[in-house]
Amino acid sequence: MVKNMGRWLSLTMLVLCWWSAVCMAAGSVVDEDFSCKGVMLGDSESVLQAKWGEPLYDKIAIKQGVKVKTYVYKDRSEASVAVRTGRVVDFTVDMEKYTARSNVRQGATKFWLEKVYGKTQKQFIEGENYLIYNRENHPHQKLLLKVDGDDGHLLDLRISSLPIDDAERAVMAEEGDPMLLEGDSEDDNGFAVIDVSGLPQDKEVHLEGLGR
Repeated sequence: MVKNMGRWLSLTMLVLCWWSAVCMAAGSVVDEDFSCKGVMLGDSESVLQAKWGEPLYDKIAIKQGVKVKTYVYKDRSEASVAVRTGRVVDFTVDMEKYTARSNVRQGATKFWLEKVYGKTQKQFIEGENYLIYNRENHPHQKLLLKVDGDDGHLLDLRISSLPIDDAERAVMAEEGDPMLLEGDSEDDNGFAVIDVSGLPQDKEVHLEGLGR
């Protein structure tokens, strides 16, 4: 009896230690997290067209200080290509339908987000809370997770290499990023000019696009 009890306690302790290790283990971002439906940030416009097919329509706009051509698709996903480079720089998705790696979807808990992507400090941008992850060796490629300010569950997801603010835009310009050639701000009024003609007028436009 005592021997069996000892075995039971040992097994229980082993299970508890294993579960503790699982709970404490934090994930990390991988290259896949900076792609959407088979297209990576930085891929060419032709790759986007080959993999995503024909869009419903496209539009030219200034998005976070960069002139882009945005393709809008039937499933409400959008992919933006920098006009100056012809490279994909931004994805937005319909979170009611979209599922990312490891079953990350709208409503995913703070615990699960940290389990998949690792821990990072929340940032407050345009009145919303974000967890922002950068791709290794590509400091301006970002996975942006908009989270609830109270319990941290996932509200929205965006994948982008566009500057997040004026400070990052200045750094990218100093680095000679080809999508930010000198004179953009004078020609296009920087962050001020945003084409919202095709958007419902009773919706507010945020950093991540049309609020859903």
